[in-house]
Amino acid sequence: MANYFQSFDLTPSFALDEAALEARYEQLMVLCHPDKFAGAATFEQRAAAKRAADINEAYGVLGHAVRRAGHLLELHGIDLQELERQPASPEFLFEQMMLRERVQDFESLSGRNASALISDIESTYSETQNAFADHYDRGDITGACAKWVEFHFQQKLLDELVRAQRQVV
Repeated sequence: MANYFQSFDLTPSFALDEAALEARYEQLMVLCHPDKFAGAATFEQRAAAKRAADINEAYGVLGHAVRRAGHLLELHGIDLQELERQPASPEFLFEQMMLRERVQDFESLSGRNASALISDIESTYSETQNAFADHYDRGDITGACAKWVEFHFQQKLLDELVRAQRQVV
């Protein structure tokens, strides 16, 4: 398995300087962009295209909080597909179901209720993100896995909220 942090000369960590990540991405793309190898031998063109694709994939993973968290767990040998099948607590699932119903009715919410829903979802997402980072930084991979499951659910809910907001505008 590729270590995307190594691709960017970064130490594996959930906390990430996004500006440094973007700057390093741009540096790497200047070095290996396929257009730079347009006149080169076919082998070099393919190698440059593969390297650019790998850099794009790594940047996409490291730049997205849930995917970065998942990658960190994978580096510890965790199978994310298996982890996704692990049940979250019934209380958490019930809360997610209730929030999802509110998101589905987003367009009918008053401005105050819509703002409250957005705030609830964003703050819960942020709390779970911080809890994941705390578990991971302490070396508690089991706890980090449990928080990743919640984080993964919450990302889907946040994505649904964004789509609902776009429909209202």
